[in-house]
This record gives sequence, C-alpha cells and structure tokens, in this order.
Amino acid sequence: MKVGDLVKLKIDTGPLGFVLRIDKQYYGANTAYKISHVERGKCIRSNMVDVIATTADGIRDRVLVLWNETKAREAGYEYCESTELEVISESR
Repeated sequence: MKVGDLVKLKIDTGPLGFVLRIDKQYYGANTAYKISHVERGKCIRSNMVDVIATTADGIRDRVLVLWNETKAREAGYEYCESTELEVISESR
C-alpha cells in the first residue's frame, strides 16, 4: 500500500477512497509480557510475568484515507488500520 492507492474497506462493499498518508508502525507491538494464570480477584504484579511472547496482531500501520461521498458514509477523512483496507488499484 502506497500514497495515492485506491482502497476500500474489507468488511464493507461500499465506499472507495484514496490513501493520503501512511504512518508506519503506529499500532501494536511484536512482543508482550504474558502471565499464564491468575486467580479471579487477585492483583497482577510485574514480577508475576511467566514469558515474553509474540502478540496476535503484531505491528500495524495507520492510514489516512479520503473517502468519496456515498449514501451510507459522508465524504471526508478518516484514519484506518492497514489491516482493515483492501487495495483496489495501485498508484505508480
């Protein structure tokens, strides 16, 4: 995905938009501290960490999209995660 690409939402069949800006590595993390089990109602402390493991989503980009005007959505700018968008045509 690059600036100038035509995109649409993966979930929705409707609006099309142009990528105006991409903020690399904006959301998420590659690894996280994880605790295997904690009893209900107990406090979680920093020394209870069992393992450092990978996260499910990893690092994602934030994309500024200019949407066209449709009946369901007003035209305008919106930030979306890169995983929510599908590239329809690529700019050169």
